[in-house]
Order: sequence, then C-alpha cells, then structure tokens
Amino acid sequence: MRRFFQLVLLIFQLALLSSGPWAMRVVAQPLRNQPVVVLPDDKDDKSLEGSMAYFRDSLGNRTITDINKLAGSSAFQPITTPTPNFGVIGGIQSAKPVWLRFRMKNATTQPQEWYAEIDFWCFDELQLFVVDETGNVLSTSPVMGWKTPTSQRFRQHRHFWFPFTVFAGQNVTAYLRMLKHRGTQIVPIRLVRASAYESAVQKGYLFWGGVLFTLTFVAIMSLIFFLITLHRVYSKYIFCLLGLVGFFVINDGFLNQFGFYEQFLMPRQNVYFLFPLILFYSQLTFIRTFLSLRNTPSHRWHTVGTVVLYCGLLCLLALTAEWFIPLTPTLELILTRIFVVLYWLPMPVIIAYIVVNIIRRYHPREAWLYLVAILPFYALNLGLVFANFGLLPTYKALADFAYYAPAALFEVLVLTVGIAYRYKIDRDQTERLIKERNDQQQRAYEAEVQTLALTNSLLVEKGRIARDLHDNVGAHLAFIVTNLTHISDQAEKHPVKEGKHWASQLRTLVMHTREAVKLLRETIWAIHQESFTVEEFAERLNQYINRYVHETNGLHVDVDVTGSQTQRLTSAQVLNLFRIVQEALNNVIKHAQATHANVQLNVHSDRHINLRIHDNGRGFNWSNGAVSEQHYGLKNMQTRAHELGGIFRVFAEEGTTVEVDV
Repeated sequence: MRRFFQLVLLIFQLALLSSGPWAMRVVAQPLRNQPVVVLPDDKDDKSLEGSMAYFRDSLGNRTITDINKLAGSSAFQPITTPTPNFGVIGGIQSAKPVWLRFRMKNATTQPQEWYAEIDFWCFDELQLFVVDETGNVLSTSPVMGWKTPTSQRFRQHRHFWFPFTVFAGQNVTAYLRMLKHRGTQIVPIRLVRASAYESAVQKGYLFWGGVLFTLTFVAIMSLIFFLITLHRVYSKYIFCLLGLVGFFVINDGFLNQFGFYEQFLMPRQNVYFLFPLILFYSQLTFIRTFLSLRNTPSHRWHTVGTVVLYCGLLCLLALTAEWFIPLTPTLELILTRIFVVLYWLPMPVIIAYIVVNIIRRYHPREAWLYLVAILPFYALNLGLVFANFGLLPTYKALADFAYYAPAALFEVLVLTVGIAYRYKIDRDQTERLIKERNDQQQRAYEAEVQTLALTNSLLVEKGRIARDLHDNVGAHLAFIVTNLTHISDQAEKHPVKEGKHWASQLRTLVMHTREAVKLLRETIWAIHQESFTVEEFAERLNQYINRYVHETNGLHVDVDVTGSQTQRLTSAQVLNLFRIVQEALNNVIKHAQATHANVQLNVHSDRHINLRIHDNGRGFNWSNGAVSEQHYGLKNMQTRAHELGGIFRVFAEEGTTVEVDV
C-alpha cells in the first residue's frame, strides 16, 4: 500500500515538475536499415509494430521536402514500443509536430489500395505523405484533425482514414505528420485494405453498439430499481454507468462523429477530459455509499472522500477557466498541473476505502467484490498513465479502447451482482429488524394479556374469597351477633335466672366463634401462597381432620393421597377441594350417622384430579341422581367442582360417595 502511494506521488511530481512533454526516452543508433512492411495479398489488415521510426520537429515548420532530405541521416529513431506514444503535452507552447515513418513494399503483380487508420480522434493535425524511392511525393492527404467535420474527411468516420496506393513491385515510404496541442500523444495506427473498409467499420459499430447498449440498458434498469426501492446506491450506480458511457463515447470518437458541435461546448479539447473525470469521481461517490464508512470508527475517510469530491469542482474550474479569463502560458501550465493531480486524486481514496473495509471487516465481502470488479478496467487506465510517463511500454491493450470495453462490462456485471447482494443483505437486515420489532410487540402483547389474565384471576380469586368469607365466616359471625343481641335484650328485661340456659347459649356462641376463626384461618392458609404441592395439601387435610373431626365428633376418617406428591396445585384448587372435603364431612357428621369415612385424592401427572369422600352411613334419598335445590351443602360443592372445571357426582349405595373429577 505504501509503495503504491509512493508510486502515485512520483507520478504527480513528474506532472508538476516537468516543463516540457514527456518523450519516448529511447537510446537508439541512427536508423540505417529500417524494416520494410511487405503488404500481404491474403490479409485485410497489417500491423506496423516494430517497423516505424519517428522524428521530433523541434522547429515546428518543416515540410515534407525538409523531412525527405533527412531520410539518410540519423534524425529518425526507431519506435521500440508496440504502439507509438510520445507522452503528454501540457500546452500549446510546448506542442511540436512529430513525424512517423514506415516503409512498405508491394511484392505482388497487382497494385494494392490501402488505408492507414489512426484509431484516435483528438489530434489537432494529421497529414499523410507517400514518397517513392527517389524522393518524389506520390500523394499528399489534406490536413485533418478533431476540428475537421467527418463530412469533410475522406471517410465519414470517427477515426482518421488516409488512402494510398502501392503499385506492383513498388517500394514506398509513408510519413505521417502528427501535431497535438494538449493531452496524450499516442498514435494507434494500422493498415487496412481498402476493400475491407466496410467490413471493418461494420464490425466496429456492431461491437461498440453492443457495449453502449449494454451499459445504457443496465443504467435504465438501475433507474427503475431506484424508483422502486429509492435506495440511493442505485442513483450512484447510474452515475457510474453514465460515466462509463461518456468515457467510451469520448475516447472512441463517437462524440466527434455524431455530436461534432457539442464537443466545442468546453474550451479547446477539454471535453475530452470531462467524462473520464466524471467516471473517476462517480466511482468515488458510489463507493462512499456501497462501502460506507460514515458511521464507523474510520469515519474520517468519509470526510476525506467529501473533500476530494469538492476537489472535483476545482477540476471543472480548470477545464472551464478559459471561459472567464484569457489563459497565459504560465496560467495554462499551472491549471494543467492542478488538473493532473486532482484528476487522479479519487483513485487512492477509493483504494483506501477498499483496504479499510477489508482490514476493519466492515464490508469485507463487498470490498473484495468491488476490487475484483474494477481491477481490469483501472489496471488498463493506470497502465496507460505509466506508459504515457515512459514507465511501461505502450502495449496494444493500453492504446486500444476495444480492450477497455470488456473490462468495463466485467465491472458492470460484477457490481450489478454486488449491488443485488448488498440489497439482499439490507433487505434481510430490514426484515430481521421488522421481525424483532414484531416479536417485541408480540411479547408486549402477551405480557399485557398475561397481566390482564392475572388481574382477572385476582378478581376471580377475590370473588371466591369474598364468597367463602360470606358463606362461612360471615354466617357464623352473623349467628354470633344475633344471639349476643338476643342475650343482651333478655338480660335487660329479666333478671339473670336459669344460669345453665344462658351458659349453654354462650357456649354455643363460643363454638361458632371458634368455627369462624377456624374457617378464616383455613381461607388465609389457602390464599397465602400461589401454589401447593400435593404433599402439602395432604398434610393440611390430615391436620384439619385430626383436630376438628376426630377430636370433636368421634368420626374416624382415613385420608389416602396417591399420585405425584410433588405435583403443584393452585390456591384456587386447594381452597375448593378443601371446602368440598369439609362440606362433605360436615354432612356425614350431621346426617349420615356414620362411624367411618374415607377421603381419597388421586393426582395424575397430566394434572387430572380425582377426589372421593365415602362414608358408611345411611345415605341420601333423591330421584334421578340430581342434586336437589334444597340440599344447599351439596349445591355449594357442585358449584365449587364446576369452578375447578370438573364434574360433581353423588352416589348413595352402601353409604354415600361424593366424587369430583377434574
């Protein structure tokens, strides 16, 4: 990473410190035996790689006659790179013509008609001369450049086509004079047979039509997705796609052919720099959303990205400054250097975004995906920059934008998949948040329902307690109050006589008072805690029977509890079961004339409860097994059984059996 930034810094320093064009720095011997290109009769095109030489016209005013005189001197030097590249021109003052020379031979017996195609659109002046072996000029083309409308060129095409004819057995030398005032001095040149022109043009338009259609189609689909989802990553992606479309429309000359007058909307050839500038800065806007660092500990890089985006405005200012003020050579040089630095400034920031996301693991998968996507396209761009500075040979892949197109389509394909993947992640996260919110709402609702159920159960329990106190303790207390009132009235009216009679009544009152206290204690015990084990309930039931039945009434009662002893019963179940047993035993004592009773409680693990109270008394008489309305005790037991959600039955056979099945 450090070496990369050092290399970028070196490039910027070269851009700032150099006062002249970057030349092809080659050390060559004077050209004596320049290779001759043999024109084939079985192929439609011919490469000139390795067979060209060049000469820099430092005076800037040499003619073909002057150049022809240099044919035997060491002025021309061989071009050692696959594609001629004479560096970058920073301004008009430093722009000088460059002459290319290549030799051709027609070894056939028929004349051959060929075109020299210059596959680049933004030259200011291009002119081709063909000279025979004696130095006679056989043909001279008109001067053409980017300001020449395509309708005035030999071929109405975005590239420059120069026709020439080589007769049978003839050797000729071609000189191409090239002048460019600003930008890259790269000259992609090849020979195309005249008869193959239409086929070559159709293949080119078919290729670029497919590329531009694909990019435009993806941009339209991204616009549709943006309108549907309103996700801002799609808006930034559309910006990148339009930048790619503009990059190819500009660099392969489509604007020069189909929008000739629109290219003059900006001063000089500055429109040539506009869309690559948009491309680089649009990538920065995209990555700031796709690999966002805004809400992370590395948020300072987001601020750096914002500052760099504002630097893009300075680039636009440098491109349009000539609209507002006349440019002196010094000011033009300063603006050019500023533009060169700021032009490439988004690249190190983009790389920093990728590295930070991978190292800090904010969006590592998306970062690797983005790196894989942009690597081919930006490797070609960066390689061309190095070639312009003489750091790399100018390979054909760097000079021919037909190689950039598949790299761009690969980037679009991978980024489209990446955006879909990122959208899926965002959608899954949104769905997860919605699910968590719904679950939270569901839990809150269930808690509220439980609270209401608890409140309702408390209200029901209060009703049971109130009824229990009213029906039992209240009745005893009312009896006590009534009798005490009667005794008080009698004592006021009559002197105390018959002490035994009054003592008997008072003992009765004491008995009812004790009964009321007993019932109150039992009720308090039943509601003191939320639940009881079967073992605790059986123990309490035995205590009651031993104290209030065996000791006072002489009835022998056996208690048999079976099932799970650790099974828990609610306070409502305990209180109702206890009252049923209490009422049943009271009925046995008062009405059955029984000597023995048996209480059986069976609690199953599935919470099924069966309670049976059987005595050996005389039993009850009723018809159809129905509980009579006159039997208030039985009616109360039935009501309590129903409150437990169970069934109440009474059998009169060999005594009486009361059964509750819950």
